[in-house]
Amino acid sequence: MKAAGIVVFAIGLWATAVFPEFFTAIIFFLLAVTIGGSAPRTVFAGFHSTAGWMVFGGLIIGVAVQTTGLGAMIARRLQRYFGKTYFGILASIIIVGALMAFLVPSNVARIMILIPIFGAFADRLGFVQGSNGRAAIVLAASAGTFYPGFGILPAAVPNLILLGAAESIHDIHLTYGRYFLLNFPVIGAVSIVALPFIIGTLFPDQPKPSKSEETHEAPDIKRRTLSIVLLIALGLWITDNFHGISPAWIALAAAIYCLLPWAGVLPATALVEQVNLGPWLFIVGVIGMGAVVAASGLGDLIGERLFAVLGLVIGDHARNFAAVSAMGMALGIVATFVGQPAIMTALASNIADATGWPLMTAILAQIPSWSMAFFPYELPALVLAMNLGGIRMGQLVRLMVAMTLLFWIVVLPLQFLWWRFLGMFG
Repeated sequence: MKAAGIVVFAIGLWATAVFPEFFTAIIFFLLAVTIGGSAPRTVFAGFHSTAGWMVFGGLIIGVAVQTTGLGAMIARRLQRYFGKTYFGILASIIIVGALMAFLVPSNVARIMILIPIFGAFADRLGFVQGSNGRAAIVLAASAGTFYPGFGILPAAVPNLILLGAAESIHDIHLTYGRYFLLNFPVIGAVSIVALPFIIGTLFPDQPKPSKSEETHEAPDIKRRTLSIVLLIALGLWITDNFHGISPAWIALAAAIYCLLPWAGVLPATALVEQVNLGPWLFIVGVIGMGAVVAASGLGDLIGERLFAVLGLVIGDHARNFAAVSAMGMALGIVATFVGQPAIMTALASNIADATGWPLMTAILAQIPSWSMAFFPYELPALVLAMNLGGIRMGQLVRLMVAMTLLFWIVVLPLQFLWWRFLGMFG
């Protein structure tokens, strides 16, 4: 109950934005260790996680892309090939983001590459800070690589947590091809098609492209060096299944190289003078909260209570599918979608028994719920994009609510019909 009180308190602060996100994370650390009595290694689990260090490295690389002018240079070239209409530009950005999901195995890595580049692209289109157009460009770049990534096995953190939990708890091994067939045709394709219209409708604007070429004080050698570093990192991210190095350590190594004096990309003082570490503290705080929820038994307790009120009935597949998605959505509010997959996967046997589904179906039925989040803290990668892109929380929330409605009204029924066609319900 102590853990529950502290978690609810932290969620309330994050949801209402009473304090900056990182400050709430620090408050959570203190309360969880002192009043909550949680073990420090649990509370500070985010500092041990690869996701946390992925963000740390990404923030440094993002500053390098901006300060060297590399992002602006790429943006100038993109302007030649992207569509001229507002919706055409948004659609092109989303397609680029979705293609990146097939290449780079971490949504955080993709976001930290794309946001600085498309932030500069927004400048080229005349979208100033605070404008609808800038928010649309940033959200298209982040959501376009984030939501479709749920349909590609190595492309998002929840996918990988589900993979590990399914193997360790149920000895079920998911393959890339089967996971893609079951999820991407609906989750990925509908997201790619719908996002340009949703973002363009929520944030109407018209581009006013600049025809003048900008000059950059940074010498070309900095941009060339950073380009080589990013290409090497990209190659290592794409081939991580072969060499086994975590994307987080690749990002951290790239960030450290950028700060080395002889690299000439960033001064070492940039870490304290230019890099905003607030998003990093926030994300490690969210991961720590998920660890506290799991270690204290709070997640299992809430999951069991939710399971008891679902009223699952053998044979009523449509209702059961919607009920399990609602359960996943509710758990995401408490455990975030970093901690939710482990809890839902642990309950999969109970779900299979109550519904008559095969165990594989019971494990995978949680996937649509990952896109049903109302609060930014539930999806830390999007909060990173918000901070990197300089958009307001209210703008991100509007998109998240719209995507939640899309998934409930359109994606969930289509996913159910697709799975029934594939014989997933036995």
